[in-house]
Amino acid sequence: MAGASEALERGCWASMAPGSVPGVGGGCGKAESPGPGTPCFDLRSQQPRHCHCRPAVPAMAGSFNVPHKTSLPEGIRVGTVLRIRGLVPDKAGRFYVNLLCGEEPGSDAALHFNPRLDESTVVFNTLERGTWGAEERGSGIPFQRGQPFDVLLIATEEGFKAVIADSEYHHFRYRIPPGRVRALEVGGDLQLELVKIF
Repeated sequence: MAGASEALERGCWASMAPGSVPGVGGGCGKAESPGPGTPCFDLRSQQPRHCHCRPAVPAMAGSFNVPHKTSLPEGIRVGTVLRIRGLVPDKAGRFYVNLLCGEEPGSDAALHFNPRLDESTVVFNTLERGTWGAEERGSGIPFQRGQPFDVLLIATEEGFKAVIADSEYHHFRYRIPPGRVRALEVGGDLQLELVKIF
């Protein structure tokens, strides 16, 4: 994971070399020599760049009201990286990140990522046609009350890979195709500070 955070900060898909982020392929494969192509944004300078990749979504930073929802009209595909950063309040019980298949209430959830500080566990699940699937639980809980957190959710060939504090935490196999995802929702007991989608 060394260098992954720096690559993500650059905000351009082409800046991620193969293997620099677990589960992410080579992006456009032209990391060293961007040329004419789809414009991307360098999030540090907020200047457009040209590279052979899809554009990065500019970072949304600050303090968000929760629940917070971000539309993903193009969905998610293999290689998409979602970054959520915030702070776990001192009296936090639970918070969640949902990858929803629509923006309407009751939409299917291709991923329900649910840190439960009140149970010292992190639950991964799906919601399909109003029914929850079988829960998967990560090993231990990498979140602490009163501490900041940084989560990457990476769409791989097989599923969603959760990377927390630069360490791979859990790989949740797809039950719903990632291409159906249309929104990212974050809520519960947290102070949300940053949402990035690459």
